[in-house]
Amino acid sequence: MSPGRVPRPPRRWRLGYEGVVLVIMAFVFAAVGWSQVDDLYALRHRGEVVTGTVVDRYGFKTEHLVVEFVTRGGAKVRADTTHFFDAEVGQPIEVVYDRDHPELMQTADYGLGYGLPAGMFGIVALGFAIGGILKLRS
Repeated sequence: MSPGRVPRPPRRWRLGYEGVVLVIMAFVFAAVGWSQVDDLYALRHRGEVVTGTVVDRYGFKTEHLVVEFVTRGGAKVRADTTHFFDAEVGQPIEVVYDRDHPELMQTADYGLGYGLPAGMFGIVALGFAIGGILKLRS
C-alpha cells in the first residue's frame, strides 16, 4: 500500500427495509413467472383442443374471457382466461385445456411459448434482486 493512502473498510451487509422489500419482490416475480411457465408446460404436454362458447367478457384494466366447453371426457367446464386475442360473447372459439385440470385453459390461438412470461418475469425478478442486493450491501 502506498504511503498516505487510507485503507478502505471492508464492505458490510446492512439489513435495511428497502433492500429486504426488493429481494422479496424478486422472489414474488420469480414465483409468478414460474407459475405461468408451469401452466404453459401443462397445456403444451397435456393440452386438448376443443371448441367452446364465449359466455362473458369482463374486466377493467385486464380483460377476462369466460368460456364454456365440454371436455373430450364429457365434462362441462366454465373457466376464464386473460390469454386471448379476439373474442365476442356468443361466438364459438377453440380453447386448449389441461386434461388433468380442465379449469386451466386459454384460447388455442394465443400460443404456448415460454419466452414471454419467462423473459418478462425473469428480467423484472432479476432487476429487483440486483437492486435488493445493492441496497443490502453498504
